[in-house]
Amino acid sequence: MIPIVIPAKNEKDNLEDTVNSLRETAKYAEEELFIVVVDDGSKDNTSDIAKKLGCHVVNLPDRGYSALGMPELADTHNAGFKYIDKHLDINSYNYLMVVGADTTFELNYIALLLDAMKSNEKLVMCAGVLNEIKTNHDAVRGSGRFIRNSFWTLEGREVPNKFYSWESYPLVFANAHGFKTRTIYEAKMYTPREPMGRVDWKRYGIAMKENGSIFIYVFLRAFKRLFKSRDFYGFYRMLYGYITSKPTLYDKKLRDFNSKRQLRKIFGFAKV
Repeated sequence: MIPIVIPAKNEKDNLEDTVNSLRETAKYAEEELFIVVVDDGSKDNTSDIAKKLGCHVVNLPDRGYSALGMPELADTHNAGFKYIDKHLDINSYNYLMVVGADTTFELNYIALLLDAMKSNEKLVMCAGVLNEIKTNHDAVRGSGRFIRNSFWTLEGREVPNKFYSWESYPLVFANAHGFKTRTIYEAKMYTPREPMGRVDWKRYGIAMKENGSIFIYVFLRAFKRLFKSRDFYGFYRMLYGYITSKPTLYDKKLRDFNSKRQLRKIFGFAKV
């Protein structure tokens, strides 16, 4: 059994493909799924589609604004995690998963992630590659993310809702406590939307300040964005968010760990 949380807002055109794709890759891996769709105040019939597909559904009220890139979006994910904890025995599964409502997968996706997890007890979070765009080896995308259940209990069984960088928090927590996170390059998933296409780069800069990122690392990330996309506005917004914000900060241990890791990357031990 693999419980899956799918946060969804106005996803009537994508949700069915996502759920069907998940079931096909689970069948290939000989696994059963427990799919929870958290309808985050949709104005379309996302919730009805989820029910027709046989998913468990949590309906949240419309906030009246988009929480994309905001700390409160964590509450949508946590609603799904709480539903799982209420309806499943915590000891009845070894892994859980988070999936975007617009994501589809190659047939062997779940099997590849399960193999990676089973072969390394220190590996607690992993995900595949989205739209053939590779990330750093220890980065783990939000959609398609596999989480080891025993680690999830240690982490607190929810994502914090006080950070812009709430989605990255479990990764930093894991690595700072000696666990491993990993991108599985052979595992592939797809979305019709441009990855990072809806990012508010000012909020991204705030998030980096929260997690202890050092300025030179933030500058290099912003410059990399500028070089690849010719997005001067995004470059400016990321630096502006980092320099001017006074956000809630991660625990000092996590921030110190992140800062030291970034220094190692800058000096050539890993890619920025």
